[in-house]
Amino acid sequence: MKTKRIGQFALFGVLVASASVLTAQLISSSPEETSVGKAPSHGPPANVPTLKDGKILPAGEWPDACSLVTQEDIAAILPDAEEIRQTDRPIPARSIKEFRADSSWKPSDRAPSGECDYVMRLPGETYSATQAWIRIDAVADPKLIARYFESGAPGTPGGSTDGADKCVMAFAFDQNWTCRKGPLLFTVGGQTTATFDGMPDAAPFGWRDKVTPELVRTVAAKIT
Repeated sequence: MKTKRIGQFALFGVLVASASVLTAQLISSSPEETSVGKAPSHGPPANVPTLKDGKILPAGEWPDACSLVTQEDIAAILPDAEEIRQTDRPIPARSIKEFRADSSWKPSDRAPSGECDYVMRLPGETYSATQAWIRIDAVADPKLIARYFESGAPGTPGGSTDGADKCVMAFAFDQNWTCRKGPLLFTVGGQTTATFDGMPDAAPFGWRDKVTPELVRTVAAKIT
């Protein structure tokens, strides 16, 4: 009888140990959370000239979008990011009305680096599934930018737009914001599968509420 009882205790110990290992595995396999840092409060001023009297800067003279949100800026906003890769993209900047008036192509019709894209991996992602980007939409006299923005960028007002003159979203949960600051009209956005600190899952409003405002502040800090 004593031997049998010892065997039962041993079996019980094995079951408890197994349960502890399983619990630890479940905890370790739970989604990792990503922290969000602060955008730099200032940065090197963007290469944007003073524009007045309705002047529009040709697209070929726009600043490099990657100078408005740099790889260092991304690392500051998303300190847990790994394998950050940067790509700049040309942006065509002619309306269909302008094309109809003159179909010949000119270098001023395209911004060589009008968009800057970032791809990275955040905690909990098995590959680089997170993307962030900035696109320049126009550079012109601030008064013209303001009038164009009010008439051409309808949408839901953005939440925290520190530094920018105004931002809008296409809909309430949009991660992409179109903003204006002085002579610059720009759009920032992104997407991720990661879960942020304090958020229940990787729902779109996690990026909207935590990351997008920091991208806006980063750009606004470089526009004087």
